[in-house]
Amino acid sequence: MTNTDDNQEAYFVEIPLNLYFKTDEPVAIKDVAKSLLAIETMAKRFPGMLTDLTGIDIDHYELSVSKIETGSLIEALGLMVFLSSPEQRQALFDFLENSPMGKPLKYSLMGLLALLLVSESYNLLTQFTKSDAPTIQGNHNTLIQITAEQIGTTPDEVRLALNNATQGKRKELVKAGLDVAAPIENHENASLHAGESATSVSIPVEAIQEVPFDVDFGTYEHSIGYIETLLQIRVLDRDSVDAGWKGLLPNVLGEARLRILFDTDVDMELVTTQPEVTVDATVTYRNDINKGTLVPKYITVTKVYPPQR
Repeated sequence: MTNTDDNQEAYFVEIPLNLYFKTDEPVAIKDVAKSLLAIETMAKRFPGMLTDLTGIDIDHYELSVSKIETGSLIEALGLMVFLSSPEQRQALFDFLENSPMGKPLKYSLMGLLALLLVSESYNLLTQFTKSDAPTIQGNHNTLIQITAEQIGTTPDEVRLALNNATQGKRKELVKAGLDVAAPIENHENASLHAGESATSVSIPVEAIQEVPFDVDFGTYEHSIGYIETLLQIRVLDRDSVDAGWKGLLPNVLGEARLRILFDTDVDMELVTTQPEVTVDATVTYRNDINKGTLVPKYITVTKVYPPQR
């Protein structure tokens, strides 16, 4: 307990947050700074995860650096969480001092949660890029299982807390996950561990090698084809096949009105005289990493079917 600036009592618990970067190569100072700033960005998601996993409301938090050690890099931080009452503080203290695994949980909890968020960011990223990343996915499930065992809950409860923590600003989370690992990006046989040594709780070499660190978030589009589907034309330009057309594919996209393009061999007479036609079409989607969804951009008509009489 301490006093705030306005002389009110404040109740807090400080929890260590340690990450170990196993590498045989030199680490650049700018990459250490980038990593620490990324942890600060990621830390705003910690209170919600703590509340979900402990049932204890966190009022606010402060993150500070305790030490930095070189060699294989160690980033040692402290997360000070503030609570609204002495009862809440005691409840969190009791939670951190007891663990089904026998050791005080406070020395491993935040490292576990930080590693989980980094791993989740890589999972989201490889889903976005459609990369083949079996080690990232398998290791992510392992980290969830280890966390559940450490705190005496179920993997489903850990997944729920993780899902709640990653609902907003996923692009920010993914960028932070990439930057946390900046000190070992492109290093041979490098890995990231919870704690101050090369523990088994880690993102291993094989997973780090699967991470697409050079991702360009603006370039990912996906196209899906649809056969004999209804096209409703809302705006048209009889003098153009690549501008001035808008419409809907109601059976595919509902009320989403999109720009329409036409392949060069499409019979344009069939679409200039009918407000609705049956077509083969491809919809190009933009992958929105924040929403975790495909957002339709435009329709390309590849075939128009003559009206049935």
